[in-house]
Amino acid sequence: MKRFLASAILLAIAGCAGPQVREGAITPAPGEKVLDLRAGSYFFDPARLSLPAGESVVVRVSTESGIAPHSFVLAGPDGKIIARRELNKGGETFLRVPPLPAGTYTFSCDKSFLGKTHRERGMRGELIVTAPGTPGK
Repeated sequence: MKRFLASAILLAIAGCAGPQVREGAITPAPGEKVLDLRAGSYFFDPARLSLPAGESVVVRVSTESGIAPHSFVLAGPDGKIIARRELNKGGETFLRVPPLPAGTYTFSCDKSFLGKTHRERGMRGELIVTAPGTPGK
């Protein structure tokens, strides 16, 4: 009985944890647009990306190896978070962004160090989503 109860508790805990998904498990589909971004100590390069409205895109973030952990947070023009992903140190992290309407979106790192966020230290940028027929900025 004790063994059954212990097994039931472990199964319940495992079920609450949800499926384990590797952060790097996203693979761009054939023909899918991929935007490349580098991340390091308080920077994203380039700091401005663009894509046409209504297009799904995969962002590939290559991160320098270092001590500080980083993240990629994409927020809409209203400040609402659209996507968030922890970045792999010294490797690549893929993030699929859904089709977006035209507008200016911000991306940043939401980690902090000594009371200042990485965003405040310069780790931020813009994703410009252009209306159909409008050249990228």
